[in-house]
Amino acid sequence: MSQKWNLQDIKPPERPQRSSARPKASNRPQQDMVRPTRRPAHEPSHTEHTDDVTTLEILDGGASKRKRVFTAAIVAALILGGGFFMSTLLSGAEITVYPKFKDATVQATFTAHRTPGAGELSYELLTIEADGERQVSATGQEEVSERAMGDIFIYNAYSTDTQRLIKNTRFESPEGLIFRINESVVVPGATKDADGKLVPGVITATVFADGTGEQYNIAAGQFTIPGLKGSEQYDKMYATSNTGFMGGFEGKRFIIDDDELTTAKQALQLELRNALLARIDEERPAGFVLYPDAVTFAFDTLPATEYGNELATIKERARLQVPIFKESEFAAYLAKNTVAGYEGAPVALPDPFTLTFAYTSPTTTTSDIAPHTELSFNLAGQSRIVWQYNDAALLNDITGVSKTALPNVLSGYPAIERAEAVVRPFWKQAFPDTVSEIEVHTVIGDKPDA
Repeated sequence: MSQKWNLQDIKPPERPQRSSARPKASNRPQQDMVRPTRRPAHEPSHTEHTDDVTTLEILDGGASKRKRVFTAAIVAALILGGGFFMSTLLSGAEITVYPKFKDATVQATFTAHRTPGAGELSYELLTIEADGERQVSATGQEEVSERAMGDIFIYNAYSTDTQRLIKNTRFESPEGLIFRINESVVVPGATKDADGKLVPGVITATVFADGTGEQYNIAAGQFTIPGLKGSEQYDKMYATSNTGFMGGFEGKRFIIDDDELTTAKQALQLELRNALLARIDEERPAGFVLYPDAVTFAFDTLPATEYGNELATIKERARLQVPIFKESEFAAYLAKNTVAGYEGAPVALPDPFTLTFAYTSPTTTTSDIAPHTELSFNLAGQSRIVWQYNDAALLNDITGVSKTALPNVLSGYPAIERAEAVVRPFWKQAFPDTVSEIEVHTVIGDKPDA
């Protein structure tokens, strides 16, 4: 019968100990392997070797689990504490407001007035001027005497009855210069507005200087009527001009070929026109609507001056004029004429240029509109009209109040369709106590569900 051996029963050969002495010779042959021997039954089944057996560490599983739970608790506490700190640091509120709005189709003719009555649309006139010059050939000079001319507004604040002024009625400037109307006029009577205030009647007229010369080329200003001096009418009937008078000249003027003069003037006027158009945006006052298609141009020829031998310098003055409308009044006027049931609440036009503007008379764009007291024009297109609310008042009203009270606050703002609020941190039940911690955002166009 063959014997079975365990690996533990095999004893590895011991390393030879080094010695300085030469080992004794032996006649026995060297063994390549120590023959395994059977271990007695009473001996252990393993042999301990302190050199080769790896030391094993026995871990306490319960202690390791407790350590992991403790570490997780600390991390969770840090996260919650950090979240609480950040939420407190970033505390505040945001309210998104959806104001009432109406999309209206506009296709109508409107009339704007320089001095509007009750319910009428008003406008102001923006005027920008520029001068330019160009050299042309001159064939000689001629003696010239010319009178200055201009347009004035004649006002009647004296009576609700009309007042007639005959041809050649005099008007006197602050400098004492006299101008006369070339035709008789009837000035409308004064009217009363909704508040009972007297609104003077007004009419435009052309006047010419009583004499010749450049001294009559005066700036815009106010005029009295000398013929009424000593009467009650003197202080209550008067005239004003919106632009200066031009054309007065006395002396020699250069003789220039008509074709060359026409070509030079056209080029100079085009140059001035482009220069004025480039200035519109910076000249337009804030809070007013201005339509580019409403721009008009007028040109005045200034006296030519000598420029070397057989040359003259021609001069032109360009005047850009455009009616401008106060944004709030313009929006309210459109709402009144296009939105059924509109009751005069403050409204605005987020984009007034969705409407196209065109004068009823195409020649208006090439004329001097300063003498006009009213302008007629067409507006066409789709316009969004948005009701306005006082955001500063809304902020004050919601400061420190409960979130549940927001609907009650909004009930005092009929211009607001609805609003959404977010308060940080989320567990707070009231808006912050200071206005600076609340932000208001306005969203236009997201119509609430019916």
